[in-house]
Amino acid sequence: MYHRQITLILAVAAILSACAQSRKGDQLAELDGYVAARSVYMASKTTQMEALTRLAQSTQDPQRRYDLEMDIASRYFAFSFDSTQAYLKHCQDLALNQLRDNERYNRASIQLGHLYAKAGNYMEAYNLLYDQIDTNALSPVLKQEYLFALYDFSRDLSGNSGMVERLAIPDRNTYRERLFNMLPKDSERWRILKMNQLVEQGRYASADSLCRTLLSGLSPEEHNYAIYAFEMAEIQYSMGNERSRLEWLIKSAESDIMGAVKDYASLTMVAQIILPTDVEHSFHYLRIAQEDAIFYNAKLRPWQISRFLLDVEGAYSARQDKTTRLLRIFMVIMAVLTVVLTLLSWSFIIRTNTLSKLREELERSNTQLAMANITLNDQNRQISKADKVKEEYILSFLEDLAGQITTVRTEDNRFRNLLKQGKADQLLKELSISGRSEKVRESFYETFDRTFLGLYPDFVEKFNALIAEDARIHPPKGRLTTELRVFALIRLGVDDSKKIAAMLDYSVSTIYNHKVTIKNASLGDRNTFEDRVREIGK
Repeated sequence: MYHRQITLILAVAAILSACAQSRKGDQLAELDGYVAARSVYMASKTTQMEALTRLAQSTQDPQRRYDLEMDIASRYFAFSFDSTQAYLKHCQDLALNQLRDNERYNRASIQLGHLYAKAGNYMEAYNLLYDQIDTNALSPVLKQEYLFALYDFSRDLSGNSGMVERLAIPDRNTYRERLFNMLPKDSERWRILKMNQLVEQGRYASADSLCRTLLSGLSPEEHNYAIYAFEMAEIQYSMGNERSRLEWLIKSAESDIMGAVKDYASLTMVAQIILPTDVEHSFHYLRIAQEDAIFYNAKLRPWQISRFLLDVEGAYSARQDKTTRLLRIFMVIMAVLTVVLTLLSWSFIIRTNTLSKLREELERSNTQLAMANITLNDQNRQISKADKVKEEYILSFLEDLAGQITTVRTEDNRFRNLLKQGKADQLLKELSISGRSEKVRESFYETFDRTFLGLYPDFVEKFNALIAEDARIHPPKGRLTTELRVFALIRLGVDDSKKIAAMLDYSVSTIYNHKVTIKNASLGDRNTFEDRVREIGK
């Protein structure tokens, strides 16, 4: 009976522990690999840019240097705001003072205005694009560049108008219609404009098809792939395909990482989507996004991330409320278990009294008296041993759980205070190194191993006797391996692989593989192996 109660306690602990764990989705596994390799892509990008910079600095011809620096600026456009701005301004100076070329000056100015618009420097973009460029002097090619920059400016401003007051600029449709009349219908830019128009009109299937056409000609290493993958995610969101949306956001984020892009939105949106179900993973991505936004050094991305931090406090509050509810449920369960164990103690006392009466009746015969004494002594030892097991393992379990509760509550309160104090950077840094999920899981394994081996000290020896010698398991003293924990739960009466997987925080396939491996090494009929495990210690 005591064994069954201890089993119930362990099962409750396992379920509570499993509820506290964050599990990575299969969709995030590949993204994690790219995230881990960020430094490699960054080093490659830095080496490439340093080589181009040296080449430009060593070039004496102003026209050649202008062309090189415009190329460098385009490569820096989504990598470093400050560097892009510096090169474009130098190109303006070269065109104006050395080359005296208005066409080149306007090209650099349009790119600089476009940079300001994309970075959230809306007033600077407005002043440059609307007040400082002579549109009458623009060539047809530059006219397209100029109108597209204005279209992008209007589109971005409408989507992020919370940062500033709305500027009085024409709606993006004005520029789109003019560009439709200037661009070939099979050109990439015409397709981009048409795709955006289809989305605005609610024609999502057509927009999906056009976006796939744009993506088909690109490799994931190209920056435009990341942009179009993000657009595809927005289309899927409009169509109600949440799973597909996440898949495309992940593809976009992976492309950003491969290109060492620092100005992006995809990874932040992935973090936002998974926050309700995977807080730790979400914060890992958010910390990276914040680091990149700070490195890029523009206004827009840090502002967007700061808005997301409002959701962070909500997630922590919700998690704390959930923990409180689970603790209340656990306390009720423990109260019930205490009553049950008390009743069991009374039942043993009644049995003891009954055995005492039996001993008095058997005093008539010396032989029967001796037998009765032996029986009573044995029963008393069992009662004493059961009481000791009950007290030791319930006390040990309560101490471990109390320690975990105190630790979790202390960390949650500290994280909440950091949020209220606006110390988001410190919060993200602490979360990235906390490893709390792993610590809780390892603590549960340690408690499980100690409790189970206390109940069945010869389990490992008798378990090994059931399997072939070359398959026998020899764990460290006082601990169990994963395979032994699986069959320890089977010994305790847990047969369902899904329940075992939930208790031990493994996948169902992992549990199945461990079962099959051990059964294949069974001495005797493998179909009766689990039944023989259940007989250990009886």
